[in-house]
Amino acid sequence: MSGRIRLTLAAWGATLLAACALLPLVRPATWLMQAAFLLAVQAGVGAAARRVPLPRFVTVAAQLLVTLFLLTLVFAREHAFAGLIPGPEAIRFFAELLESGGNDVSRYAIPAPLSDGIRLMLVGGVLVIGLLVDTLAVTFRSAAPAGLPLLALYSVAAGLSDGGSDWLWFLLAAAGYLMLLLAEGRDRLSQWGRVFSGATRGPGGEPGATAPVRTGRRIGMVALGIALVVPLALPAMDGGLLDPAGSGVGRGGGGGGTISAVNPLVSLRDSLNVNEDRQVMS
Repeated sequence: MSGRIRLTLAAWGATLLAACALLPLVRPATWLMQAAFLLAVQAGVGAAARRVPLPRFVTVAAQLLVTLFLLTLVFAREHAFAGLIPGPEAIRFFAELLESGGNDVSRYAIPAPLSDGIRLMLVGGVLVIGLLVDTLAVTFRSAAPAGLPLLALYSVAAGLSDGGSDWLWFLLAAAGYLMLLLAEGRDRLSQWGRVFSGATRGPGGEPGATAPVRTGRRIGMVALGIALVVPLALPAMDGGLLDPAGSGVGRGGGGGGTISAVNPLVSLRDSLNVNEDRQVMS
């Protein structure tokens, strides 16, 4: 398998792993399989264009055009020419679907039902993020900046979730990004010559240096472990391993020494749900 193909698969996998953070927001989760298939087609078009090879911007334009065709085929084929080419009617239908999805997001609690509008927002968003990741990591061979769209996708999901399994979605998203970095590092390293995967023996029979790829995997696993464990030991508003009871040690004038925090969004929602008029600001 060539380095470009390996990097393409890593970009596809990293995008899907980051998109898993959206799973708790909507039920059922069938949209992810649809997004995975469409994202694979998008990545395949990019891989074929790079193999020709086409100029970088032509490659990105081809992927963008195919993505538009795919979304039209899935969501608006009754309003498109030949069921594939979007026209003014299809564009108008997309706008109505997005507006309907926005209304559904504000109407339903989490997990929301999978309406057509929400499905368009989820699948379309994953395809846009996947195109950005593929463009940065594979077309322009710069995997590190590709973490920014992955972070944006994860941050949106983490900001809307209830925090029940945030550590799992963080682990998946971080593992996908590390996989992308390792694939790029292996590709760059292979351009310098052959990489031997086994450990070598020194003059005294002692083990020599391990393969760089294997070392990178170990470093990535250690970094993931540290990222998961360290926040548990840090003090926070609701306590941590150092202070699970939430009581402080400072000299305060409170009775129980506890801190209570009110989510401003919850407070605003409670205020809006009151059925009587009352003065809240003067």
